[in-house]
Amino acid sequence: MQQAFEFPTAAPINQRKLGGQNLRLYEWLKAGNRIHVFHPAKRELKIGYLNSRCSDLINKHHIPVKSRFITVNDIDGNPTDVKEYWID
Repeated sequence: MQQAFEFPTAAPINQRKLGGQNLRLYEWLKAGNRIHVFHPAKRELKIGYLNSRCSDLINKHHIPVKSRFITVNDIDGNPTDVKEYWID
């Protein structure tokens, strides 16, 4: 398994912490899973800002992460549009 520091982030602070989030997210997506900001896996993977981590994967690591808008219920049960991410 790769070390967290081998999957850096574009953020200028918390390189080790955010690099670990990038790695966990990449492994989750690589396994064929999908994720969005209200997905329970976001908490299990300990990812703070999902959109930023996906941006790191796309822009810094050139991983072909795909996205689309879907409608889900937010924490109050109201429908809202969010981006869903996956890797083919």
